[in-house]
Amino acid sequence: MALSLGASKTGKAPASQGIAHRLDVQRARGCRADAETPVRPAAIPPPDLRDRHHLDAITLRIATCADLEEALPSVLRELLDMLNGCPESGMAHSSIGELCVVHRAPGQATHAVISPAGIALSAAARQRLQEVVRDIGRDPGARQQASGIAGTPGGVLIALTDATDSGETGRGATGDDWLWLGEPAAPAPSRETPLAHAVIDALSRGLALQQQQQARHAEDRQAAVAQALKNERRQLAAELHDTLAQELSYLQMQSARLTRAARHAPQEVQALAEEVHTQARRAFRQTRELINGTHATWGDAPLACVLEALIEEFETRSSMVFELDNRIQSLHLPDAQSLQVVFIVREAMTNSVRHARATHLRLQLLYQSSGPQPAARVLLTIEDNGCGFDPAEIPAAHFGLGIMQDRARHLGADFAITQPRQGGTRVTLSWERRDT
Repeated sequence: MALSLGASKTGKAPASQGIAHRLDVQRARGCRADAETPVRPAAIPPPDLRDRHHLDAITLRIATCADLEEALPSVLRELLDMLNGCPESGMAHSSIGELCVVHRAPGQATHAVISPAGIALSAAARQRLQEVVRDIGRDPGARQQASGIAGTPGGVLIALTDATDSGETGRGATGDDWLWLGEPAAPAPSRETPLAHAVIDALSRGLALQQQQQARHAEDRQAAVAQALKNERRQLAAELHDTLAQELSYLQMQSARLTRAARHAPQEVQALAEEVHTQARRAFRQTRELINGTHATWGDAPLACVLEALIEEFETRSSMVFELDNRIQSLHLPDAQSLQVVFIVREAMTNSVRHARATHLRLQLLYQSSGPQPAARVLLTIEDNGCGFDPAEIPAAHFGLGIMQDRARHLGADFAITQPRQGGTRVTLSWERRDT
């Protein structure tokens, strides 16, 4: 079988133009594929108005169908009947033995071979078509393949859509579609007719529009889910603020009063009062972080942009100088991971502002590598020039450090606090690199 592409995958001409070169296939089995001579189209009148209206309707059916593999067989049957002529009218437009569409939907790894209703290609023919299309995808410059398919003497393979196609919306099609036309079992006149051009153009337009329509639906579904999650998070934040946060705020104030009132009480009572106050503060603080987290959404913003927004937030509340040294071109994290990173960085920056008596704080984001191997980890450093501290001397009542360590564990990250020789405090957070 001689398989000829309408055009290459890199610079594909419209399908209706590509078929003009290869629709008529030499049927002599002794002929070499590379010796075939392109047949130039003859000046034949265009298809009649009835055919054009029918093809427009078919294009619309393909473009609007929800399940292409379910809808396409009946459409292909109609097109095959059109190409072979309507028996009632006595017309013979062309003569096509078989046809099918080799289709790969967005997200699919393999192509499906879709045949007209009532016609079944042999398993060997279907497999061979899939192999040929797959091989062409690996070699974008390929123009021609010559190989045999059991049960069919020959045919033409035409590119209908590919991953580089884009429509008026600017959305690129992500599927891949090919039309295979098989040779008839008996000799037939040339199939180089305007109707054949129109049929292939209708298929090409319908499949491209269907891909764009499916892409729109996928984007709309994704946007709807994201908006629903955002609304749910806002509602949850409002409920937390109006209920639990208010109660915990009151409990924190009352436990502080209890601690002051128990100063002259027995030691056990003082310790119990202090513990109640500490736990009340911890619960209130974690609730506030949850409320802030439900409002935090960054979409597709890279981590560096999220850190820049955090610096801007602190610059409005402090006279310290903040600096971001970003050495990663683009690092995107899921919202849940970004949220944990931001909580850790915010806690470290808050400690610097409140306790370190620092004048400068520097954030550094880079890939961490060892030796000649590619960088395998992301390293985030928060360093100030303050008075520094010894983590071992932190009282148990100050639980911010413990929360930071817990968040780092949830991230699967390494967390450390050190004191540089020049003074100040350095907080490091590193995790395995997973580019997205």
